[in-house]
Amino acid sequence: MPSKKESIEIARLAAHPLLLLDTSFISRRTFDATCRLTGVVPNVVFESRTPHTLLAMAEKGHGVAIVPSAVRIAGYPLRITRVTYRRKPLREPLALFWDKRRPLPSYATAFCTMLAQRVREVFPISQPSEARRAASVRP
Repeated sequence: MPSKKESIEIARLAAHPLLLLDTSFISRRTFDATCRLTGVVPNVVFESRTPHTLLAMAEKGHGVAIVPSAVRIAGYPLRITRVTYRRKPLREPLALFWDKRRPLPSYATAFCTMLAQRVREVFPISQPSEARRAASVRP
């Protein structure tokens, strides 16, 4: 796979047998839209509503699992690579919403703080395999 940052352009990935979440997931809709922009037809061999099913199938060699970066992959001996379009990773925005007409309770403020901390902790799990290995051997 290309580059030291461990990424693969969606056009190169589309020909491989792909294991994808079903179309109710925003990450799948983003993937499909990017395929349309690129002008490629993905080789979808299996769809599921559970990312861990896709990871298990990839582990057994049935294809390439495309899952959101927030999915915990600990325990799966898989190579992790970012999917890119024009060298930029595919992403979806994250947001929390509340009614500004009402005061934000202290538990909601605490939740936002904890969520932000958790996201910072979890997202390194989905970093490319090489970056995770390098981070784990730092003193």
